[in-house]
Amino acid sequence: MNRQSFGPPSTRAEERAWRAAGLLVDVAGRVLPATAPPCAFCDGEDIGDTCPASLTCPTCKATPRQRCRRPSGHTAEQWHRSRVRAADLEDQRREEDGDTTLPARWSDPQLAPTPSRGTR
Repeated sequence: MNRQSFGPPSTRAEERAWRAAGLLVDVAGRVLPATAPPCAFCDGEDIGDTCPASLTCPTCKATPRQRCRRPSGHTAEQWHRSRVRAADLEDQRREEDGDTTLPARWSDPQLAPTPSRGTR
């Protein structure tokens, strides 16, 4: 299983620039296409992973293609964490089943060393 050689990006624009430059790969190590088609479930791009909007939200029960809802009934600004986690679990299942069309995961972030406390 391949991983991206860097990242994750700090913005979607940065991710698009990396994709356009041919720097991103799928789990098989193939370079991802320079542009991504529109997602069939949300207003984003179909980058090959599972879109949270393709699943029913475990928190608010929003159905596929519907935005998450706040307890007040208003549209939530972001997907609920449980919906994003469900999409990630679906990607893990796809990866375990040998789906090589998934984008490679981001490299593990480098942990900053813990500063040592000097002795007096």
